[in-house]
Amino acid sequence: MTMFQSFSASENFRLARSKPLVTLADGTYDLIMIPKYAFVMNVWFQVTQAYAGAASGSATIGWKGNATTADPDGFMDAAWAAGLVTGMKEMHGDTQPGSKGKYFSDGSGFLTITLSKGTDTTLLIGQVFMQFSVLH
Repeated sequence: MTMFQSFSASENFRLARSKPLVTLADGTYDLIMIPKYAFVMNVWFQVTQAYAGAASGSATIGWKGNATTADPDGFMDAAWAAGLVTGMKEMHGDTQPGSKGKYFSDGSGFLTITLSKGTDTTLLIGQVFMQFSVLH
């Protein structure tokens, strides 16, 4: 019999949070470092003040690093993360490539958020949380 067992396991889960996102300018921001061998299990986006005015602002949550091409909306696209309504958004409701989980096997990376206020006059305020575990 050929053995093909894996001894990669983790008994700990980590929860990380970003700095508060307070009236940031348009752009992409690195929020939370993701270590190599991390499996991202969930990402939440808490909007405490939504974009307001012309309702044209947007937010996406993704990643860069992992020795791959950055995907600025890999966890939550603009339709899901939005930023136009207050409340808590969770990545599992989206259909993006990483919305059911992502393994950073090739290198470390960063959880990113991309913000665009459009023509809105009230800027977004919020915070991002990430649950992950490291499997060596």
